[in-house]
Amino acid sequence: MKGSECRLIEYMEGSKKRFIIPVYQRNYDWKTENCRQLYDDLIKVVKNNRRSHFFGSLVSVYEPSGRNTQFLVIDGQQRLTTVSLLLLAMYHLISNDIVIPEDLSLGKQIYEDFLVDKYQPQETRIKLKPVKNDQKALGKLFACADEHIRGSNLTTNYNYFYDRIQKQEITIDELFDAVCSLEIINIILNNEDNPQLIFESLNSTGLDLSEGDKIRNFILMGLPAKEQDEYYEKYWNRIEECTKYDVSSFVRDYLSIK
Repeated sequence: MKGSECRLIEYMEGSKKRFIIPVYQRNYDWKTENCRQLYDDLIKVVKNNRRSHFFGSLVSVYEPSGRNTQFLVIDGQQRLTTVSLLLLAMYHLISNDIVIPEDLSLGKQIYEDFLVDKYQPQETRIKLKPVKNDQKALGKLFACADEHIRGSNLTTNYNYFYDRIQKQEITIDELFDAVCSLEIINIILNNEDNPQLIFESLNSTGLDLSEGDKIRNFILMGLPAKEQDEYYEKYWNRIEECTKYDVSSFVRDYLSIK
């Protein structure tokens, strides 16, 4: 295990990087109030001329994969996903000429350095790969607004950033500079570390694991990676969809009936 301080933007930068969220992780759960707090903090960075803002730790497993560099994100997916949504909203506002940056290359820089690998096919272009339904919702955010999945937290938070950026409390160039000031403790695990056990002991996002989260982790973490995907696809994701992601209530009711 190696840990070092770095800027989040440095961790994310590079079109060949892929950030994979394992299936035993919770779904994307940040709410609008979490995004509001992040945006307020970024404004304070600009207004107070601060050089940096600590954004927590990020734990991942480095997995080289052909021409790409993959990181299995064990802790920090909520923050990583949220910043990706913010950057995507910035890119769309710039590309649609709704907000004009001073740096005319800013939109292209955001899109090609932090969001996609432009040389890949459309279906594999996005660098961040959340779990199944979150992945679908994220993919639709790259398409036209008519295709957005309205019930997803990703869509809700993307729309929040999209609307708030237009208020121009700070310029979009200043906003990007503030994002570049976010500092993390970057912890990279090696082959001797057990990522599942480490994930089990971490909860630095400020969102407690629900009973359903704990059950999913208990079931999936003990399985080999291939079987994790199989069990998640065949059983767990179906339960999530049928219960509208309120697995905790379903399990409590099921056990009460039994």
